[in-house]
Amino acid sequence: MRMVAGVLVWALFIAWAACVALGFNAYMTLEADGSGFTRGWNRVSAFLQWQGYALIAAIAGSIAGRVASATGVMRFASRIPLWLSGGFFIVLTVLFVGAIVYTRVVGQ
Repeated sequence: MRMVAGVLVWALFIAWAACVALGFNAYMTLEADGSGFTRGWNRVSAFLQWQGYALIAAIAGSIAGRVASATGVMRFASRIPLWLSGGFFIVLTVLFVGAIVYTRVVGQ
């Protein structure tokens, strides 16, 4: 079971890296649709969708790393994606909630 989990850690690390790269690629290559305030939202939603997939791969990789009792480089390969993707979504959530609170306090 440990060997399978070890291989799974590396496969999920590669899947995480591919999802992150595809997210940036989607943002950079998609043509902006819409008009006014919503122009280009398709690019942002495609980017966030790929980052969500990356977060799912990072969570699965972290769980596989714990099952495999990963040490050394494999330990970092199982945890760093979760720190990066999880941190990205935490920062995004804090900024979103902060924007809502700010607009409520200022009254606009």
